[in-house]
Amino acid sequence: MASAGIVRVTMFKVPDEENQQKLLGLYKTVTQTAVKNDRPYIVSFQAGQTFEDPRSQGYTVVAKSEFRNKEDMAYYDSECQAHKNFKAAARELGVEGVLITYFAPSVVMSL
Repeated sequence: MASAGIVRVTMFKVPDEENQQKLLGLYKTVTQTAVKNDRPYIVSFQAGQTFEDPRSQGYTVVAKSEFRNKEDMAYYDSECQAHKNFKAAARELGVEGVLITYFAPSVVMSL
């Protein structure tokens, strides 16, 4: 299995559980509609609710997106219509905080 060039982790603080589910539904739509040059371009995607744990620091939903390169991630941030729609709808869900970070994997392990 080939590894993506860029891994992006996005964490949300959404206190209301119903809105957490709605946020995950919005992500499902993104995964089905995000295209660049009429082709899917997100290498892989995973999202879910966090477990209740003090180490979560109030973050309730986490998403991991993998892109081939920084250019594809930049497209996702600024040009992707599916992601623009996601951001507009997410603003209505009582999001109290967002943390985004990304990296190029230098240590990879899988079973």
